[in-house]
Amino acid sequence: MPQLTVLEDLPSGLTRTEDCYREPVEKEFHCHNSVVTSHDPNVWKKLVLASILCSIFMIAEILGGYFAGSLAIMTDAAHLFSDLVGFMISILAIWVGRKPPTKRMTFGYHRAEVIGALLSVLTIWILGGVFCVLAINRIYNDDYEINADTMIIVATLGLIVNVILGIVLHGSCNHSHGQNHGHSANENINVRAAAVHVLGDLLQSFGVLIAAIVIKFFPEAKIADPICTLMFSIIVVVTTLKVGRDSLWYLIEGSPINSVKLITELGRLNSVKHVHNTHIWSLAPGKDAVAVHLAVDRYCDRDLLLKKATSIIESQINFISCTVQIEPYNSEITTACEQCQIVQS
Repeated sequence: MPQLTVLEDLPSGLTRTEDCYREPVEKEFHCHNSVVTSHDPNVWKKLVLASILCSIFMIAEILGGYFAGSLAIMTDAAHLFSDLVGFMISILAIWVGRKPPTKRMTFGYHRAEVIGALLSVLTIWILGGVFCVLAINRIYNDDYEINADTMIIVATLGLIVNVILGIVLHGSCNHSHGQNHGHSANENINVRAAAVHVLGDLLQSFGVLIAAIVIKFFPEAKIADPICTLMFSIIVVVTTLKVGRDSLWYLIEGSPINSVKLITELGRLNSVKHVHNTHIWSLAPGKDAVAVHLAVDRYCDRDLLLKKATSIIESQINFISCTVQIEPYNSEITTACEQCQIVQS
């Protein structure tokens, strides 16, 4: 009969949780994968550069929108402000996310980047709503004048600046390490949020330029300015919905995969009688955690079983923390406990 190693100094009533292994390497490894952090210097530098460019042109658009009398350009400046807020939040989140785990924050500060992305998206939603109201009020009252020439110049510069911002952020959005599981595993959600903002601004700058050209040749069509504001405010809000949804998914600890599939595969292992108390959740993009209990035959080779179970989990999840608890199977206890039943949906 295989010998079961007992850990010393465990409080009474606790079951041993084995260390994890990585196949095909035979040696033992620690309880998590070696995850390369997405907080690399390039992401930091690109966000700082984007912040500087955004600040300069935001001021230019505020002045240009004021002198042109264009609500559309002022709206674009407001969106640049929301981008700037997003960039700053992202930089702060990356800085906080680099901090190591502590006794009170045992998972570290990975959630900081998720919170930063959500706050960034909420900012643009609020501003989008404000400018929708202003645009409707301008359409209703028809009490405004537009300087089409200034509007054309500022909108053209807006296109150029947003293209530059897109180029700056593009490399970070596509930068990845390792495997992808479910969500884009190593994608930095803050850079993604920033890139979506820039995409929205690029679309709006193009729309503002078209509206300015129309007003230039047909002054009576000045209503194009508030219509453009209304339309692109809605578009920008819609384009950020997925980033907001993903941020909320991480905050409510959604699973990156279908847990039923994993439970089924673990249950097919020899000597495993029941799989229960399975928890799979995401701390942040590419940073998942797993905890599962395996009820097994009393005299099985637990070390070998643990190795196989960990290999199955590793093949499906890019985890930074994995806990597999192996315990003797007791049919009476298992069937009587509601928490030990397999999740069906």
